[in-house]
Amino acid sequence: MVPHASYRRPLTLVSGVWLVNAALILAFVLVPSLHFELPAAVHTNLHTLFETVSIIVSMLVFSAGWFTFSREGRSNVALLCSIFFGVAILDFVHLLSYEGMPAFIIPATDGKSISFFLAARLLVAGALLAIAFQPWNRRIGNQERHWLLGGSLVFALGVSVYGLLEPDVRTWFFVPGSGLTGTKIAVEYLVIVLNLAAAAGFYLRMREPQPYPLVPLFAAACLMALSELCFTLYATFEDQYMVLGHVIKVEAYLFVFRAIFIEFLEGPYRQLEGARADLVESGEKYRLLFENAPDAYLMANADGSFHTANPAASALFGIPRQDLWRIGRSDVTSDPRLAGFLEERSRTGSARGELTLRRGDGSTFLAEVSSSTYTDSRGRPMSSTFVHDITAKRQGEEEILSLNATLEQRVHDRTAELQSAYEDLERLSQVMAHDLRSPLLAIEGFAGLLMRDASQLLDERQKGHLDRIHAAAIRMAEMIDALLQFADVSRSTLKMQTLDIAAMADKALWSCQKRDPQRVVKAVVQRPVMLEGDARMITLVMETLIGTAWKNTARNKNAEIGVGAESGPAGEMVCFVSYNGTETNPAAVDQALEAFPSLRTARESAHSDIVLDNMRLVIARHGGRVWRESTSGRGTIYRFTLDQVAH
Repeated sequence: MVPHASYRRPLTLVSGVWLVNAALILAFVLVPSLHFELPAAVHTNLHTLFETVSIIVSMLVFSAGWFTFSREGRSNVALLCSIFFGVAILDFVHLLSYEGMPAFIIPATDGKSISFFLAARLLVAGALLAIAFQPWNRRIGNQERHWLLGGSLVFALGVSVYGLLEPDVRTWFFVPGSGLTGTKIAVEYLVIVLNLAAAAGFYLRMREPQPYPLVPLFAAACLMALSELCFTLYATFEDQYMVLGHVIKVEAYLFVFRAIFIEFLEGPYRQLEGARADLVESGEKYRLLFENAPDAYLMANADGSFHTANPAASALFGIPRQDLWRIGRSDVTSDPRLAGFLEERSRTGSARGELTLRRGDGSTFLAEVSSSTYTDSRGRPMSSTFVHDITAKRQGEEEILSLNATLEQRVHDRTAELQSAYEDLERLSQVMAHDLRSPLLAIEGFAGLLMRDASQLLDERQKGHLDRIHAAAIRMAEMIDALLQFADVSRSTLKMQTLDIAAMADKALWSCQKRDPQRVVKAVVQRPVMLEGDARMITLVMETLIGTAWKNTARNKNAEIGVGAESGPAGEMVCFVSYNGTETNPAAVDQALEAFPSLRTARESAHSDIVLDNMRLVIARHGGRVWRESTSGRGTIYRFTLDQVAH
């Protein structure tokens, strides 16, 4: 596993320390000439020095951790400092019981001191192992912290009392003349395993940055394991392994001290430095905001004199900033509403309203003023006020109010004008229909008389001219009817209901057959086809489509007309009217009905254009759409949809 980049450099330093110590142990094992033994008196003094340093470091770890817990409340901090308080007690009893020291309760012997030493090492190894595998940020209360400290004290004092009073303990770990016992070596190996397991746990956590001093604790666990290895190799209490083991143990304690003291006690100072930098940055941001704010900002003392003003305030009042700081609110306004504004601010702590303010040149303007009170760091009552010129805004609002005041009357007048225009249009359409029909009826009648009475006197060319006159009169009459119908559709209101499209198709087909009884047309009407729509308008659509299909199949002896419905791409119902007429359209594309003028053929009449436009209008008013698909030699299909569909 590769540790996170932030741990690689400190791990290199720790590895160097560990490798130097491991190299010394290996050298002692491989080179017997390096072995040495210190004089008993020298060794006793040196041992006293090492243990005293260990005790001092343990107490520093306890005091630093105890103080850190009061700030952070982490369970691991409480565990570490509580355990090291017990370790300090055991190391102290171990120091006093060491051979060569004055009698402490009972004479000092090597076997007795070893028991206290091993108990302290077990405590440290167990604590490091627990810290390595439990969440660091888990928090506990003061009661749990005191329970941990009490447990550590009970263990340390219990081991101390038992070791001092139980005579057999002296021979459990060391037998004079024989050396270390198997029990002592086994316990040392257990301590080594616990420390290595803790080191592995710390190393595994280095995959990601952690919120605690991971590397010093990892180094302490590794060095403790190396120290315990030395304590399994010594032959006498004065040889090289004993000295090196105590040196490495002190190094491990110092790494624990570094983890607690350096990381946890220096941490707040680093946070303070960061907070100070943030404060400087915040102050700079405030200065920029203050200097560049678009609205005027004023800070005033309790008596109303201005304390601070930004450049926008100077520009708004037309007064230099240094002069603004020498005047007060009474110099920039005499608005009678000011008293109520100040009373509300005094009562609630803030106020917002409109005041008429005065510029340096004597001109006035309407402003929106927002003000609040506060107490500064010296305990002085202060106020901060934002001022925004709303003169242009108020003028715009007054214009809008003036327009709104006349809007209702204008709408009423416009509605009356439109109603009058509709009525005039309707009267005009009726007059036009009547006035146009009269000459058309005359033209059609006289053309019919000529065809009947003078047919023997006319040649074929003259008869053709007469037929065209008669047909043109008929088409003109149809166009007038269609125009009236178009106007009626555009004005009428939709009355939605459920419609039977198949029944409408049957009725339209019957009307066509009645007008042209000699024709034989195969009609296929799908059932049921139900839609939501206006009955009169949808009837017009069906009559238009079926009438168009009937007309365009006039020259087809095997004419077929189909009516039905199918599901569209979006799941909507699409109605269709199809026929196999003689008209052809080489374009063969889907087009909206608005484009019908581009699809005309010589066989389509002007009447068809108008009625088809009627159909487009009806479909559009229903929220649907209509289009045509025409293929040369196969016929034509008209399709339409409505916004509301009932299945």
